[in-house]
Amino acid sequence: MNDNVFLPASELREKYDDYEGLVDEINEAVGTTLGDAFQVALGAEDPGGQPLANNKWINMVLQELYVRMSTVGVVIGISIAFVVLVLSTRNLLAASISVLSIACALVTVIGITVAMGWELGSSEAICLMTLTGFAVDYVVHLSHSYMESTSHSPLERTHDALRDMGISVFWGMLTSFVAALALASCQLQFLSKFGYFFLLTITFAYLWALLFLMPLLATVGPRSSPADGRAVPHTPYNSNTTRRKVPDAIEVA
Repeated sequence: MNDNVFLPASELREKYDDYEGLVDEINEAVGTTLGDAFQVALGAEDPGGQPLANNKWINMVLQELYVRMSTVGVVIGISIAFVVLVLSTRNLLAASISVLSIACALVTVIGITVAMGWELGSSEAICLMTLTGFAVDYVVHLSHSYMESTSHSPLERTHDALRDMGISVFWGMLTSFVAALALASCQLQFLSKFGYFFLLTITFAYLWALLFLMPLLATVGPRSSPADGRAVPHTPYNSNTTRRKVPDAIEVA
């Protein structure tokens, strides 16, 4: 293999398994008199005889580790976000739509970083594990405000949520955006990359929450009962539970 050519972990794993199969065949043919043969991870050397940090097998293991760390971190983050949303909204439909908005924002951020030519390394893996925490902020405020609305139709409840929390969510996004700009201008590579990830995450999390979550809630969101003009107490299993109206006064004979 050419030491100067970058190969993804999937291709390296195939070549590694081929070499391991060859080593097993040698061990079976020679026997154990001289001990088992094994692979030695030696990288290329520069003209001065110093080893270069481009060992293929080490890169393969690191790539697989970064992918596993990122995947586990994102899955755990989304799972925790779903639990928090269920507890705050007390409605499975609203929580599911909110998690879908978070997932769309994360996919958008990951796609942009790939389009920018970034490779998955230790800094990127750490950033990916923290993205869900940033993306859930605006979603949980808007969805909770939607569920707290006393209006009946989903469209009216969406209007109430945007009127009550829209300006607060916007200024929260703007202050985080300015902080991310300052962080992205740092000279240290890790802080700079974290700032760019933070910048992309809060931007697209806000856009997905405002332009996807709220229109979707206005279309298929849970309703409240118009029986007494108050919001229905929602449970994760039933968003249309009705409340018995309590009389304003009891007539005494």
